[in-house]
Amino acid sequence: MERYASRLRWATWIAIVLIVIRLVAPRPDGWRRWSDATAALQDVETARNAALMYYQAASLRWPEPSRFGQAPQGMLPYLPGGVSFGRARYQLAWEYAADSTSGARVIGISVVGDDPRLALAMARRAPAGTPFVVSGGRFTVLIASASGR
Repeated sequence: MERYASRLRWATWIAIVLIVIRLVAPRPDGWRRWSDATAALQDVETARNAALMYYQAASLRWPEPSRFGQAPQGMLPYLPGGVSFGRARYQLAWEYAADSTSGARVIGISVVGDDPRLALAMARRAPAGTPFVVSGGRFTVLIASASGR
């Protein structure tokens, strides 16, 4: 009987240790999400700087909108070689939205990833003061906006 009690104590201790490890240690998919969020935020910041340089060089005009995964043609000379709008687990898009009635417009860079929680991870990791919008699985950093009035 004592032998079974000893095995039961060992099994209990192993179960407790495994539960504590599960509660304390983050999951590997969380690590990947955080690293993807950090990389995407760095790509967005680099693309934002390139867009501002384009704006200054192009007589105060913004690049035309592009599809996800493709940088606007005019911005290519201002992007460093390591920045791509199409990555393995997420894609960037240059967005330019205008309201035809009021003339209001919003310019930004959006990120959509394979992981549906990537946008939330980016929102948590975004630097303080960064204007952004999270809508579903899309994270958009606002670069400029203007009213048409």
